[in-house]
Amino acid sequence: MELHMSTFVIISIAFFFAGIIDAVSGGGGLLTLPTFMLTGFPVHLIAGTNQCSCLLGGFTSLFKFIKSGHVYRFTAVIAGINAIIGSVLGARLNLILPAKYLQIIMIVILPFVAVFILANKNLGEENKMDTLTTSQLAVRSALIGFLLGGYTGFYGAGGGAFILLAFTTLTRLDLITASGNAKVCSVAAGFTASITFALSHSVVWPIVFCAAAFNIVGNYIGASLAIKKGASVIRPMFIIVLVLLFGKLITSLIF
Repeated sequence: MELHMSTFVIISIAFFFAGIIDAVSGGGGLLTLPTFMLTGFPVHLIAGTNQCSCLLGGFTSLFKFIKSGHVYRFTAVIAGINAIIGSVLGARLNLILPAKYLQIIMIVILPFVAVFILANKNLGEENKMDTLTTSQLAVRSALIGFLLGGYTGFYGAGGGAFILLAFTTLTRLDLITASGNAKVCSVAAGFTASITFALSHSVVWPIVFCAAAFNIVGNYIGASLAIKKGASVIRPMFIIVLVLLFGKLITSLIF
């Protein structure tokens, strides 16, 4: 395919800001995927190119969260392993069932999720994980990874944001540590997907090399913001992601 300089510039800028969003709350794909379409990028190459472009950025923010001590490894590892399994099964399910049914369900659910976040102003302010037993943490982490990994594999949009919310509400982690744990799941699922797309030759590598560089910088900045500012930056970003996802779902069903 013929690539113009303007395509590189537009996509790179989008991946920079998507990296910030991904590191803070997840959901950067809500910015990158429409950008690919606006530049006239071949539809059959978007998913693979997008996944591979985000992978190194995801590792960058994950490393920063780990280095700062904001990843609880016990729950993160359990969820990450199950996210890989769930994402593979979700991708297979996508080949069988139309995505529109899930989109309709999500349109109904999203307003309630937004209200829940806005009503619980202290959500994720403190780490209350010690109120749960080890077995409870293990089971809940496995469910988070498997079910939301399955969602990511099946539909993808906003998956990281829902994993973040699940860690905050179900395992009672603070928002910063929940963000770190969510990155483990996202990177695990993204790694599996990237290998699959690369082996199927569904990736435009010149775009990946350029977009990945900007995405790494965005993820580094986003992770720094999340670690330093905590809930004050994560909560607003999460709401923005929900609004973008809601708009995407409405648009998909109408058009």
